[in-house]
Amino acid sequence: MAGRERFETVPYNEIIGSEGDTMKLKGKVALITGSSRGLGREFAVGFAKEGADVVINGRGLEKANSVAEEIKNLGVRSIAIAADVASSSEVNKMAEDVLRAFGRIDILVNNAGVNPFILEAEKIKEEGWDQVIDVNLKGVFLCCQAVGRKMIEQGGGKIINISSAVGFLGEQGFLPYSVSKAGVMMLTRVLAYEWSKYHITVNAIAPGFIAGGMNTPILNKEMLVSGLTQQVPLKRLGKPEEIVQVALFLASEEASYVNGTTLVVDGGMTGYRSVGFIDLIAETMRKRG
Repeated sequence: MAGRERFETVPYNEIIGSEGDTMKLKGKVALITGSSRGLGREFAVGFAKEGADVVINGRGLEKANSVAEEIKNLGVRSIAIAADVASSSEVNKMAEDVLRAFGRIDILVNNAGVNPFILEAEKIKEEGWDQVIDVNLKGVFLCCQAVGRKMIEQGGGKIINISSAVGFLGEQGFLPYSVSKAGVMMLTRVLAYEWSKYHITVNAIAPGFIAGGMNTPILNKEMLVSGLTQQVPLKRLGKPEEIVQVALFLASEEASYVNGTTLVVDGGMTGYRSVGFIDLIAETMRKRG
């Protein structure tokens, strides 16, 4: 189809450009789910600063439009699309809308996710389990499938799935979230195995405790944050921009031989046995008196 070219490895001197242009993603089109706020918005801004045209996605159009306008001010193109990633019809329509607007999809970042409760397993209701799995795992599959079909047609692309360190460790009170993020890692491996022949690379990022995104509501709880940081060998929470930089690497030609893997960005936390989150909350409350 017109405007769709096969992906090929690009020599380094062509990546940086003959006049010193160091933008990693110039001319690429990136679809980032759940990008109307939080870490997804950080991905959108970071990708735009590297020259990518960015599609903003969220459930509501108002916030998505606001971020899209912010992205346009960085000198690239951007549109907003409201879609529920757990709905196959909405996801398929989103992929078609992106193709209609830009002619291709070079990069997909599956960032949309939820963790609406912290409950022990015996207290989780079926609808709560379904909500987390539908968005965090089924939603990633649906977006990979819809966009992957387009990438197969155009001759390649890059998919980045956002998992979590708890997908390796498990965590008290986070059973469905942990299971969903472990599933994202395996989905990533299998898709990379199946789609490499189409010049599509599929990788995942597993962040640890990050000072932003879903963790924003607890950042003002000093004792809890202190307890969390003590579980990290670097003794601090990660910064959103540190996750963005890893995503930019995976989206660029610098990662042309990275495929089917999950990059853990957690300050070393997964290498050590940690205190469970529910136990940590109980200890924090006990110290407060």
